Amino acid sequence: MAPAERVPVVMRNYLPNDNSVHRRDTRGFAVLYGYGTGVSDGHLRYTRAGEADLYGGSEAAHSRMQARALRIQRELDAHGIRLDRMTFEQYQVAKAIVEKANQD
Repeated sequence: MAPAERVPVVMRNYLPNDNSVHRRDTRGFAVLYGYGTGVSDGHLRYTRAGEADLYGGSEAAHSRMQARALRIQRELDAHGIRLDRMTFEQYQVAKAIVEKANQD
């Protein structure tokens, strides 16, 4: 039996830097995405769920990405964090949530 494909869900951030022209707006945004590569059945899988985009992977790997993204989203909701507009402090909390979910 082949080892299970590792498919982390990643958070990409777009936070304003100190040189931003728009100093009044100190909020940024982030997106969750997952990309699986182990497709042996020829199917192209794509899921857009809330603030997450998940691409590819075998059926089992894509299911794991979906479950992980849902778990991350629920945890973010519990902390009142929205990825489309967040402060740097909220980003730090979100980053820790994503890293914890990927360890499972």
